[in-house]
Amino acid sequence: MRRPLLLAVLIGLLVVAVVVPGASARKGADFAAPLSHAQEFAPVNAPGAGGYAEYWVDGTTLNYRIDVRKLTGPAIMAHIHGPGDRHENVGISIWLCGTTGFAGPAGTPTCSSTTDGQLIAGSVTVTLAQLAMLEDKMGYTNVHTALHPGGEVRGQVLRVGKP
Repeated sequence: MRRPLLLAVLIGLLVVAVVVPGASARKGADFAAPLSHAQEFAPVNAPGAGGYAEYWVDGTTLNYRIDVRKLTGPAIMAHIHGPGDRHENVGISIWLCGTTGFAGPAGTPTCSSTTDGQLIAGSVTVTLAQLAMLEDKMGYTNVHTALHPGGEVRGQVLRVGKP
């Protein structure tokens, strides 16, 4: 009688060990950027378009995941611009994904074609200056589409989960 109970408990612990790290990692992001069409400077006409970007730092590796909703079409590229304030347009600092026409530097992953869901999950090596830019709230995530090549949804990257 005790053996089946012990086996059930061990299986339950194994399931928790496999499932929970993915769930808790998502909650433990170091940086995040709520994305909105209204945050573009100047705002674009893409009602309801938005999303969320999350970033985890591991040394000089920046891991990320971007989810989007109601884009006007597939993303052609996504990156972090900076250093730049919320109300400025500045150059690209960190490429997150690209497409054939906008490939980015060698090794840049390809954006998915979704307009609702996970756009990209990946990682990139960053410099200490780029990490400092994020710490200083001087970077913004920008997702570009064919209809809005200057950017369709944008959000300032902010520190979360830690003081």
